[in-house]
Amino acid sequence: MVKIGIVRCEGAMRICPGTSCFRAIREKTGNFAPYSDEEIEIIGMVPCGGCPGRDAVRQSAEMVRRGAEVIFLGTCMIKPIPSEPVCKYSEEIAGAIRKKTGVKVIMGTH
Repeated sequence: MVKIGIVRCEGAMRICPGTSCFRAIREKTGNFAPYSDEEIEIIGMVPCGGCPGRDAVRQSAEMVRRGAEVIFLGTCMIKPIPSEPVCKYSEEIAGAIRKKTGVKVIMGTH
């Protein structure tokens, strides 16, 4: 079993209920495909806290403290989904999460 946490764009979450992320987890598609032989437990799905990702590192550290082994940045932070613009802070956020928690950070979900 792999335990995951997801950080989503705060702006995008106002219009996206996360259904594509949950479908990708359930069907083991997108960036969840490498876990096709494992059960996935969702530890948490949190907003980034708004630009420039004010809460992303703290929230990720809390998910790791609660058992998350891998942190995913939602596709909404990587591509212009569901709307423009793409998060210009996503690489910086990912690096800060890696540095603070020591866990793998995967860019995008579905």
